[in-house]
Amino acid sequence: MSETTRAFAVRLMQDVWETFDPAAVPRFYRADMVGHHRAQALTRDDVVRRLEWDRLHFTDAVYDIRDIVADTDRFAIRFVYACTLVATGQRFTTEVNYFYRLRDDRISAFWLLSDADFDYKATA
Repeated sequence: MSETTRAFAVRLMQDVWETFDPAAVPRFYRADMVGHHRAQALTRDDVVRRLEWDRLHFTDAVYDIRDIVADTDRFAIRFVYACTLVATGQRFTTEVNYFYRLRDDRISAFWLLSDADFDYKATA
């Protein structure tokens, strides 16, 4: 396992996803990256919009990382995501698996599998 890549994965979760921080996205994702979630092809702008949407609709987010598998140019991360839905106050939980490809020390591609069906491109 690449410790450098594993450390990158941990920083990605801490700096971008746990804080829902769209300003941190350029430090981790290449401008030309391509993401995949079900039938959706995603851009870096879609990642930014997803974080903005999440910030408005979720609170008390917890990312329980269960496993990280890393090599020099790729990693997979499996976690259980839990949050409170702002609209209803109900707790929501889903298991998520991301597979990332790196180029020039940033994400060039990712694939997302989740047991929850959602629109990655949802807007506020």
